[in-house]
Amino acid sequence: MFSATTDPKSGLSRKEKDKIARSLTPADGKALVYILRPSGFGALIKMGVRCDSVHIGSTGAGQYVYTMLDPGTHSLMSTAENKSSLNIMVEAGKIYYIRQQVKMGFAFAETGLKLEDDQQGQKDLKKCKLAKDNVASN
Repeated sequence: MFSATTDPKSGLSRKEKDKIARSLTPADGKALVYILRPSGFGALIKMGVRCDSVHIGSTGAGQYVYTMLDPGTHSLMSTAENKSSLNIMVEAGKIYYIRQQVKMGFAFAETGLKLEDDQQGQKDLKKCKLAKDNVASN
């Protein structure tokens, strides 16, 4: 099962929410998934992110969103000029990093999704700030 509303942080500044989001650990029985867009390419284009057909946020250049997921297989989708999907099997207690790739499309930026290893994911997370449109942090 997918949970879009994980520990709302209403009343906190975006900077405070970002600090909290970077230091999260998975909730009991859940996996933590970060979707990262470290590239500055296509900076003006917002890219929507869905998990199991539920909107979890939108990223701009240098931004990330996150969510907590139940163990099992989930379908992530990134939307720009195209749609890119990634099926991911997650385990409770683990953290996953998904890179939202950006490349030039016919008229606008196109998107792709790629699972990263922990080392690269943590490096990319440091390059990003929490997106304003992140359901889990609102």
